[in-house]
Amino acid sequence: MHLKLYAALTRGATYSRALHVLIGAAVGPVCVLVYPGFSPSLPTTLAAAAVVPVPLLLLLGLVPAVRHAEGLQARLMLVPSSEGQIGLAPARGLAAGWRTGVWLVVRAWWGLLVASVLAQLLSVTGTLATVPALERTSTVLGVQIRGGPGRTWVLALVPPALLLIAGVVIGAGQLQLAVARRLLGPSTAERLAEAERLADELLARNWLAAELHDSIGHALTATVLQAGAARELIDVNRDFAIRALTSIEETGRRAMDDLERTLGHLKEAERPAARTARPTLADIGQLLEASRAAGATVRSRTAEDVTVVPGVVSREAYRILQEALTNAMKHAPGAPVDVVLDLTDEHVDLCVTNTLVPGTRRAHGTGKGLRSLRERAALLGGRATARSESGRWIVSARLPLRLES
Repeated sequence: MHLKLYAALTRGATYSRALHVLIGAAVGPVCVLVYPGFSPSLPTTLAAAAVVPVPLLLLLGLVPAVRHAEGLQARLMLVPSSEGQIGLAPARGLAAGWRTGVWLVVRAWWGLLVASVLAQLLSVTGTLATVPALERTSTVLGVQIRGGPGRTWVLALVPPALLLIAGVVIGAGQLQLAVARRLLGPSTAERLAEAERLADELLARNWLAAELHDSIGHALTATVLQAGAARELIDVNRDFAIRALTSIEETGRRAMDDLERTLGHLKEAERPAARTARPTLADIGQLLEASRAAGATVRSRTAEDVTVVPGVVSREAYRILQEALTNAMKHAPGAPVDVVLDLTDEHVDLCVTNTLVPGTRRAHGTGKGLRSLRERAALLGGRATARSESGRWIVSARLPLRLES
């Protein structure tokens, strides 16, 4: 118990909370001083200090900026390490305004009560400490105590009084914090709005991660294969080595464009730099040629006119194909890859198939790239699967041509 009390007394938050409580105590006396019916008697003054400010504080709570100001002050002085428990948004609606008004009234009343109690306790403690030194009779809480050198036993009451003062300071601040969390905490609507914002941020981060994984992952896979083939054949087939190096250059350049475009979404600028367009099915020829230049045997049958595919569907279909080719080159190097892209009146059907290489372990559709592939299809209302069948690895996707609004 003593250790907890000592720890609380050594924390700066204890005193910032006490100051926050005492600031509220100043509201009532200030209003009473300017009140026409001001009376100098203490009981009347305290009663007036508790009653006179109430209408003003309730009306003041309806001002939207007041809730923001009170939330900011409470965060700084009450909960410096728990900011999420007290909102900063201005009052939106009558309910939030009344909650703010009630907070102002409770803060003023509680501050006035705590200040009065502390004043009495400090007065009692001071009186007890001076009893042995003064040759007079003192009244402590209605009890008369005669002073003088023979009354040193009274000093034994000073430490408990100081502990009581410390307890009041600590407890008042903790109760102030609890009430602030209740009345200044985010409302249900604010919590829902914050949850939606966090969900949007999470979706954006997942999208950026998928873009980087698919584009940069494919580029690195193709570059590694091309560089390895060029190293093996540079003395035997110089023309092939030159083509491989050229393909590495083009693949790297496209990867840099993708990286710059994707990272551009993370930059906060008033005038964002122009970003390169995301690749679509119109760029499928370059993708297939890059895979062939990396040493893969790619056989393809694709629809003639892919311009009829909506932009968002075309972009996601390109990424799905890119991820499927990356997996084929990574897990089955040298195995032929068959790509089929068909268009119907309702769907884009994509199928990428390669022979499984003996001894090569596949993730059975649990890798990050394959998970991203399924997520891309699901976001469009389609579906994508990855499975092994009859010694072949098959990645297929069906995407709707018409998205539901």
